[in-house]
Amino acid sequence: LYHGGDDVTTVLYGELSPHSRGSELARLAFYENESCQKLAMELWLAVGSNCFEKVGVNCTCFCINGHDFSARTLSERKLWLRAISNIKVKLQNAAPAPSRDDIGHYREAIEEQIRALENSIDGRGP
Repeated sequence: LYHGGDDVTTVLYGELSPHSRGSELARLAFYENESCQKLAMELWLAVGSNCFEKVGVNCTCFCINGHDFSARTLSERKLWLRAISNIKVKLQNAAPAPSRDDIGHYREAIEEQIRALENSIDGRGP
């Protein structure tokens, strides 16, 4: 969920892209629906981007560059913030742009985490 001010909350579908060769930025795109055809907004992540969780008991809210979001679960919030943190580390260390194989490994790791989250939500355990 995205809170855009004036008491407006929107369901968005996010896509975090890795940095590209020679770029000091990574793109975080948000779409209007799960087909990801119509871009609703985009944020650019840099080394100095502010990304943090909101404080509260079982709070799923987090902030990216002054934009307020809420994940479905605490684990999902942690997954988003970890992925963003990993991108920022790569930017900070001027890491080379990831190869297709690297991106494939990133996606596999994320899908594994998502499956673990789904299992824990369904009560089946990891």
